[in-house]
Amino acid sequence: MLRSKTVKVGYARVSSKSQADTDALNQQVDRLRKAGAEEILTDIQSGREDSRKSYKKLLKLVKTGVATEVITTRLDRLGRNAIEIHRAVETFRKHGVKFSNLDMHLDGTGSAMEWLTIQNVATMAEFESRSISDRVKHGLNYYRENLKAFKPPFGYTKDENLKLIPHPVNWDIAREICEKLKTETKTKISRWLAAEHDVKMYPTSFRRYVLNPCLRGHTVYKVDGEEQIHYNTHPALLTEAEYKELELTTRVKNKRDRSKNKLHFMAGLFRCAECGAAMSKTGSYVGKNVLRFQCAAYKAFGLKACSNKKTIAESIVKREVIGELRLYAIMITRDIEMLATEQSEDDPEILQLQQQITGLKKLGDNPAIINAISDLERQIRNREHQQSIRSSTLKEDKKILYAVLQADFLESLSNEELRSICIRFISSVKYSGGKELKVSMRALV
Repeated sequence: MLRSKTVKVGYARVSSKSQADTDALNQQVDRLRKAGAEEILTDIQSGREDSRKSYKKLLKLVKTGVATEVITTRLDRLGRNAIEIHRAVETFRKHGVKFSNLDMHLDGTGSAMEWLTIQNVATMAEFESRSISDRVKHGLNYYRENLKAFKPPFGYTKDENLKLIPHPVNWDIAREICEKLKTETKTKISRWLAAEHDVKMYPTSFRRYVLNPCLRGHTVYKVDGEEQIHYNTHPALLTEAEYKELELTTRVKNKRDRSKNKLHFMAGLFRCAECGAAMSKTGSYVGKNVLRFQCAAYKAFGLKACSNKKTIAESIVKREVIGELRLYAIMITRDIEMLATEQSEDDPEILQLQQQITGLKKLGDNPAIINAISDLERQIRNREHQQSIRSSTLKEDKKILYAVLQADFLESLSNEELRSICIRFISSVKYSGGKELKVSMRALV
């Protein structure tokens, strides 16, 4: 199915999980929905961070012509510094996207007054962010000076003075983990923990766990990237002799083949249909160099985490996925041809907007009419830009899909090349056992 609809996108953000838990995020979402937002993106992350996933998606929707309008409750939801907020507003304007800010109206003209308004609000947001940062820094210094604990490792808890003490239940389990690490595999210990104690610790985390100085009775802080260790501040779970033994037994003895760490062609798309965990490469082989996949949750924790213990060969997955891609190519190329024909004709929405402009010009040139004409012209530019982006994307999709239809084209690709095609056209692949896969395809823009 082709997705040609453009949308009004709302963006909401809170800085922390605790704010989200106080309903602050839900309140923003509710206001955005009442303001007409058809799709709402949210982040629970500081506005000073560039890694906000939903914010990046918002900018992508703007740049690709999918978003016709961006709505926020406050300017500082876009970011916590003046430069980032100005950059975002300018991006919206550059791509002909209307920006609506519910708590403060902006005229969208890029005027000096609008710039000053944004600058004042953004500067106050940055000042508030820096003030919070200073308070957090003072709080962290207080914790360090008084040797208070932050997050206790498994086996410990905190007393009324925030110092580490043995956990009444987990202390004995932690001791048993350390004993088992001397003789048993990490995978076996993970499954035992999940089955007997309902505790999830991945096999890869045990090495990091035993290296933690807290287990030897020391409190550790990181200051400016460097560790500060305060010795003998609380009861030790491990003696120095036990630590040295476990440091040796948990050490990776053989250097791994780096080629085995490369992403497989379904990385990020292949999931267990039972629990939703990733299907990952497994060491279970039916023959030499025959790669198989298994539910990552079952691999780590056994039946306690997931009932899907089946494995499936890479060759079967590749065969099924390639078959679905070919079938998809046959069906979708016809739709692309039809859409290309429709786009070559005059856009009825643009024609309607042009007729409205012609009618308004006959009414005179008072400021209200001039502003209305300017808004209609902006809508036409926005519509034309969206059509241009969509047309370019469809042309590229068409070329790839016609190549997919060629005999042995997909089979000749490397795993990395095949993965790029899978990511472009496939939404997800789910496996619940046997040899059947459920492949969901993406809707084309």
